[in-house]
Amino acid sequence: MAYDFKGENHSNEFGTQDINDNKVVCVLAYIPFLFWIPLVAGNTPYCKYHANQGLLLLLTCVALGIASTAVGIIIGWIPIIGHIITGLIDLVICVVTLALMIYGMVSTGQGNSKDLPAIGSIARIIK
Repeated sequence: MAYDFKGENHSNEFGTQDINDNKVVCVLAYIPFLFWIPLVAGNTPYCKYHANQGLLLLLTCVALGIASTAVGIIIGWIPIIGHIITGLIDLVICVVTLALMIYGMVSTGQGNSKDLPAIGSIARIIK
């Protein structure tokens, strides 16, 4: 069975007025370390949803950074190849993080509430 990377759409769970009023503020949630802004500015169910998605993105970035550092320590001792592989892993992590940020921002800017691909449905931390 194939995994659906599109993420579940939760747009019908929120009111149209809530979405229109908080759309711009919720876009900021997808910038790492700014996930808390929708909570302070709006504190509505729509804002909490996007703050949760932003927090999941931040935690994923931190976990991938730790994993990348561990891999760098393990294979970094190989003279040239180790540094190349570590650099490529770091590049992939940056591209994936940027892609998730852009996906979340564009989706939110369009008024949708879609889970981030692969990580958005992991947990509800902010309720």
